[in-house]
Amino acid sequence: MGLKFLTENISEGLDYLVEEQNKDTTDRKVYITGPFMMAEEKNQNGRIYKREEMISEVARYTELMIKTKRSIGEMNHPQSTEVNPVNACHRVVELKVVENYVMGKSQVLSTNMGCLLKSLINDGVRLGISSRALGSVNETTRGKEVSDFHLICLDVVHEPSVQKAMLESVMENREWIVQPNGIIVECIKGAYNHLDHALKSIPTKDTDAFLREQLLEFINKVKQTH
Repeated sequence: MGLKFLTENISEGLDYLVEEQNKDTTDRKVYITGPFMMAEEKNQNGRIYKREEMISEVARYTELMIKTKRSIGEMNHPQSTEVNPVNACHRVVELKVVENYVMGKSQVLSTNMGCLLKSLINDGVRLGISSRALGSVNETTRGKEVSDFHLICLDVVHEPSVQKAMLESVMENREWIVQPNGIIVECIKGAYNHLDHALKSIPTKDTDAFLREQLLEFINKVKQTH
């Protein structure tokens, strides 16, 4: 079963820290700290993330991404499961689960997007941290419970409600799988289903032409997902 693309935003409780030891303000590092994700409580999308899965995923992300300094995030949510370093504006340096929240610390980068982010912070613009992830959503008595949670990255967003609605509207009919090596690939479930349905009613005449047509259609649909 493929995983759905999920985004969640937290815009309350974020703080901004500036290093004090360097008197040269151009070299001072700026950090974003506060709650980055939430578990066990129904969020504004009506979804509930399991604390046990959140703990496990934070551990995985810390080991594979934070410790290797690959835990970058972008400005706003792009319509992709891939993180583009060209648009990176911050790097998560710490995540830890405290009760039902994932508390984080992120360093603003010196990239073009990072400089823009720093300017927005200095000018008092309200920003939020939003997770970009994959997961399965199941209806339960508690609400929409998320399982198989896989964190892609944490982005900085300006208008999370609008951005999130637009993004999920585009991505809602697409599914992904996480391969054993950690690479995320888009499912081609629809193409397989169409081919499977067609092969159940192979005509007795012009069989070869029919099969060629169906295979070509299948290949074209697969190409459209990449």
